[in-house]
Order: sequence, then C-alpha cells, then structure tokens
Amino acid sequence: MKHKTPKKFSLNDPRNIALNVVLEALKPGRDLQMVLDRNLDPEMDPRDRSLATELAYGYLRYKGRLDFVLNCFLKSPARLSGGARALMGLAAYEIFFLERIPDYAAVSRAVALARKKFGARMSSLVNAVLRKCCRVDASDPDFFSQDNPGEVLFLSRFYSCPEWMVKLWQKDYGSDKARVYLKQSLQKPAAGVRLAPGADTGSLDEHYVVQRIGPSVHLRDNYPDLEDLERKKKVVRQSFSGQKVLWELGLGQWKSPVWDMCAGRGGKTMLMSSQGLQIWASDTHRPRLAGLKKELQGQVQVLIFAAQGQRPPLKKAPGTVLVDAPCTGLGVLSRRPDTKWKRSARDVPELSRIQKELLASAADILPRKGEIIYVTCTLTRQENQEQVKDFLKKHKDFKCLQTYGTGADEHLGEFFFGARLKRS
Repeated sequence: MKHKTPKKFSLNDPRNIALNVVLEALKPGRDLQMVLDRNLDPEMDPRDRSLATELAYGYLRYKGRLDFVLNCFLKSPARLSGGARALMGLAAYEIFFLERIPDYAAVSRAVALARKKFGARMSSLVNAVLRKCCRVDASDPDFFSQDNPGEVLFLSRFYSCPEWMVKLWQKDYGSDKARVYLKQSLQKPAAGVRLAPGADTGSLDEHYVVQRIGPSVHLRDNYPDLEDLERKKKVVRQSFSGQKVLWELGLGQWKSPVWDMCAGRGGKTMLMSSQGLQIWASDTHRPRLAGLKKELQGQVQVLIFAAQGQRPPLKKAPGTVLVDAPCTGLGVLSRRPDTKWKRSARDVPELSRIQKELLASAADILPRKGEIIYVTCTLTRQENQEQVKDFLKKHKDFKCLQTYGTGADEHLGEFFFGARLKRS
C-alpha cells in the first residue's frame, strides 16, 4: 500500500460523527440509536448518514474482534485512551468490512482525524498500526487462535462477545448452539416494518417482502425508497422478530383491555392497537410516553399513563397483561450491539428479580380467565424458561398455554422469548 498524505479533516465527516456516537453510546444509560439520531444532521448527504450509521453499528458489533487485532500491533494496549482505541477500531472496521472504500483512503482519513483530535504523535501511531491491519485477514479464525487460547477465549475474540456471555450460552444451550447465537449476533437483523393504520397493503413492492403477518412485514435488505414510505407515513420501522412473538402468542385472541405494563417507546402498543384492542400503556419513562402520545395522534382506544408495573394505579382489572419485561437484551445484540459491552453477569439475577416482581403484580390484578403475555428479548434461561417455571410454581391457579422462542433457522438475527399464561 502506497502512503498517501492525509487530507484536511472536517469535524462533520461521518467518521468523526461515528467516533462521537460510539463513545457516548458506550456510557451507561445511553442507547445507540438514540445517540445516533441526535448526532446525525437531517441535512447531511444521505451517503454520509449511511456511512456514519454503518461505522457505528459495525464497530460495536465487531469491537471485540477489532480490539484483538489492534492489540497485536500495540506495545502497550492498556495505555491507549478509549477515544484513540475507538478511532482505530472504526478505521479497522472500515478496512476489514467496507469493500467499496480503499484501504489507503480509510487509513488516510483516520490519520487526519487522529491529528485533529489527539495530535501529531497519535496520528503517527494510528498510521503505523492501521497500515499493519491492512495486511490482516480479519475473517480468518486462525489469526485469533495464534496463541492457542481455550475455546471460550477464542469464541470471545472471533465472535466479539464478552467471555461471560459465551460461558452462559454454552451452559444454557451447549457449545454448538452457542456458536449459532454468537454468529447471528454479528449479522444485521432482518428488516421489519409495520404498516401504518389505513395504509394500503399494496404499498410495498412484493418482490422485497419475505413474510407478512397482518400489518407486520419482514423485508429483504436494501428495500428501495423505504425512507420515502416512512416520510409518507405508510410504514413504521419495527423489529419483525419483536412483532412476530406477539402473533405467535395469540395476538388477536387476547381479551381487552390489554395493559401494556412496560410500554417503552410503544411499538407493541401500536401493533396491538392496530388490531382493535383497547390498550392501557404505562411506563416509568415520561419522555417515551410523550413520544408514544405523539405517534398515536389521539387514538381513543389507547390510554397512556406513567406508572411502575409493580405498583399499578388501576381501578379496573384488565383482561390481559403484556409484561414486555426489562431484560439483559442478549437476544437483540445484532440491533443493539452496544448492549454487550455494558452488561455484566451481575445483571442477570438483578433483572430476573424485577421480572418476578412484574409477573407477580400482573397476577395480583388479573381476574379469572385473565392472561399474562410474558415477553423478553434475551437468551438466558434464568430470564426465560426458568422464570416461567418459577412463576407457575408460585401461582398454582395459572397454567401455561404456550411458549415461543425465535428459532435460529428463521434467520431473523434477533431472538425473542414469550409465554402465554392463563388464570383458571
């Protein structure tokens, strides 16, 4: 590779935006997509918006693999600042995975950004390390087993996942299935949309439609003019896997009113509302509820209020309670890759405790024949199968009508678990 003189660097460059995004998204309490939305100027060139998005998501998916490569070429990896490491990691992702951008261009832009952010000395180090990266095949498993690591450490490096998660999945599912989940966590999730109320089902090009369930649609990648359909309010982007779990658990058969106990941004609320169900949507996060009110545009069948699921201020019993429980989120790492770098093994029992409280609260308020729909987006048995087993052990008047878990053979890239529990 011939050396190129670094060009002058603009702080509006998508690489600089991606750097700012990943550094903020790695902080506790931050959400990658929300941070990205705040940093992307609507007036940006669509190609720059796309590159910044690809870099931020791609880097966080492959951060573990990229860190190992960088460490091979750093004398004192632990002394490198978080910002400089992220800058090099973003450039390494560009080199390894973005074929349309020449290596020399990726190196040149990273060196220019390093000089702007960290000074000439760091830019020289960035140049030296990235030039060595250009000679690495980051898709070759042998590179990551050069020092004969054990299986867990190798899988952690190659599949870019903390060791504690690898061990947990091996314990819960065995080595072979754990590898499947690790591999799919690195893939982009299936594109999903929900048809907006009143939208013509013919609004979508059928050539790009993989699967439909009611208004929920799984699309092929690179659907043309999808943003235009969003602007015209014909579709709303929403995880297809997250919608499908509700259909699999009998959406359409549930008794109204349905209390959406942890409504969040309200994607599931709006899907249920589209089926004519009367919904009570609550959450502890008031800004999210404000956003949901705006999205619903005054639909009378949805009552929105702030409340803790453990302390429901309800004067009337619902027919169904949707417990879309807070969880470790290990089933949606393809869509929320920042999650795996902020979670720890300690989060599993803590969130399991909260889930138990929410399920108990739902049981306390349900009448006879009422149902609980329990949903998570994680892959830990403690939060899924064992949680349901424990609930049924403590609540003898409930029975499990069905359970569902996204199958690896569905190739959706996201994994949800759900159970339908009915009081006798």
